[in-house]
Amino acid sequence: MKVEVLYKSHRYEEFDSSTQTCPEPYRGKGTNILTDWNLYLGSLEENGIVLVQHWYDGSPSNSQGSVTFEGVSVPAAARKVGCAMLLVSPDELDEIVWLKKDGEKLLWREGDDLINGERFFAQEQLCYSDATTISINKRALAVFDYLSHVHPEQSEEEIAECMGYTASAIERIRDAESCQIDEFLDENDDGSDDSPPDFEDGDDDSSSCFDFS
Repeated sequence: MKVEVLYKSHRYEEFDSSTQTCPEPYRGKGTNILTDWNLYLGSLEENGIVLVQHWYDGSPSNSQGSVTFEGVSVPAAARKVGCAMLLVSPDELDEIVWLKKDGEKLLWREGDDLINGERFFAQEQLCYSDATTISINKRALAVFDYLSHVHPEQSEEEIAECMGYTASAIERIRDAESCQIDEFLDENDDGSDDSPPDFEDGDDDSSSCFDFS
């Protein structure tokens, strides 16, 4: 994982989890066969931006129980607590321009506000549709309706389960989609004119402009 941060002072900072100083940081405690990285972007004002590392001990003697797959019992590697790294402290948040993870922006500034792109992109994929994009929710309804017609003998619960959903989730999505407006009125339907205003000499529309300085 590579995390990049740009500050208003034009300072650029990069954190790369692939370049550890020690290739086997937990050799004295066990065999590190997998490293688990957690980037926390939730309570920014309280905790700042924190990267937490956990690791999995592959030593058979330290396994935490077992998991059974197709009748075979497999030892489960123990997940051990590593350490937390403070990438951006709470008092540095106001200076952030953007933060990227593996090249994708997850935080960026809109005016004085720091936007959580992680949450925005999740909602966008679920909800946003246009002429070339169909949201996950609309696709889920389309698949559900298709399967319902193909398998009329199955219940809604069975149809939803076979596509990885629940019947209650499908119902919530259908209710949400039915609340949306599919078409906009033509500009003359209500007698209004949506054409841009014609400013006469001396008129000033600067009050509606954004200050990008």
